Amino acid sequence: VVGSSPAGCTICCNIISMSIRKKIFLTLGVIIGGLLIAEGIALYHEKASVQTFADYWRAQNLTSTGGFTYVALGDSTAQGIGASKATNSYVGLLSERVATQTGKKVRLINLSVTGAKIEDVLSKQLPQLANYKPDLVTIEIGANDLSGYDDVQFNKKFTELASLLPDNTYVSDMPFFGGRNKDNSPAVRASKHIAAAVSSNKLNLVKLQDYTQAHQSFTVYAADFFHPINKGYINWADAFWMQIKPDLTK
Repeated sequence: VVGSSPAGCTICCNIISMSIRKKIFLTLGVIIGGLLIAEGIALYHEKASVQTFADYWRAQNLTSTGGFTYVALGDSTAQGIGASKATNSYVGLLSERVATQTGKKVRLINLSVTGAKIEDVLSKQLPQLANYKPDLVTIEIGANDLSGYDDVQFNKKFTELASLLPDNTYVSDMPFFGGRNKDNSPAVRASKHIAAAVSSNKLNLVKLQDYTQAHQSFTVYAADFFHPINKGYINWADAFWMQIKPDLTK
């Protein structure tokens, strides 16, 4: 450019550079803001689903009929928190697979409660189990006991629980804690106690820790980065099904 100076070019380039950086920062801000809003909405719906799913299963328990009775015990994962709907929980998925495998309509009774600990199953869920004659029982419990984990108490409570479960119960160990909680060591120690209790009482062990670790991905978690989403619950159902299916075909 005629009459232009190096200093003028430098100023011009700086202005253009600042304009580009400003646009980049604004774009990144919009993207991050959008992601935060989306996560907030997802967390809101997940929280709301606690009551919605509980209401669904209570109604289901009152009306469900069928020639094969399946009773689920446990916590929020049996309820399906994180899934798009209650039936996309591992419990709902297993019920569908059992129906397909046996050719029978499944009477599904879900006694699980979000937030339940081992003690809650002992005091509240097991007494209800006595009202049914289940052909199949599943349980995953103990994840809520891992906060402030006490090795001795966990072992004591789970040993008591295992001694009270019927023979046709499929008991999972702890899932892999690779989402929000990066410390998986309490889950590993708890899983060893679960395996010992299951073996002593001749129950059926589902190695959920190994299976979920082998299929670990950030894409299997809900907005809280703790509960599974639909894809994650398929992994849970697969882990249980590996143990259940062969026994249904005997």
